[in-house]
Amino acid sequence: MSGSSLGDAVHAHVSAHFSGREIERLRPPDGGMVENIAELELVRVRGRERSPFVYVSAGAAAEPMEEGFGVEFFLLARDDSPDAQRLLAMVAHLHADPRYPLSLGQVLEIGHPWLPGASCDHLLVMLPGPFGDDFEWLSTTERTVRFVWLLPITADEAAFVRASGFGALQEKLGVAGVDPVDPARGSVV
Repeated sequence: MSGSSLGDAVHAHVSAHFSGREIERLRPPDGGMVENIAELELVRVRGRERSPFVYVSAGAAAEPMEEGFGVEFFLLARDDSPDAQRLLAMVAHLHADPRYPLSLGQVLEIGHPWLPGASCDHLLVMLPGPFGDDFEWLSTTERTVRFVWLLPITADEAAFVRASGFGALQEKLGVAGVDPVDPARGSVV
């Protein structure tokens, strides 16, 4: 499957899952980042009342991991955000470098707030909780792709994950009823 056919498969998967919402393919924003995926695209699902924008990478799964499947990433944002698009592209390119493969439960330090002025400056690689199992996997005759969520978390939450595991943080986030797209949300630890 070439980069463009992978992009087609990801777009079709996202379109089927978010039926009725406006969905478009985007080229990642320019921004001086290291580019390891020539054919990387982003799929943007427009937000609507009470539903965030969803940004999905399309191309990170071009090379399967040791487990035999490729990984695509998604990020949620309250509003249409070039910063969120840039961050998602950065993570996809990072993952494509064989030295930095990302996996479930991993914490990624961004080095700055995930959105300007946001309280969270780390990302946690998680299962696609709010979208369910039917969104998590895409299987074609040529490959299997797993979609994972990049959840913005605070530095204190990142330290908690490293000490207690990501399941413990997931539980605290659920109990607190955290809005994952609130840029100003407080830490739950």
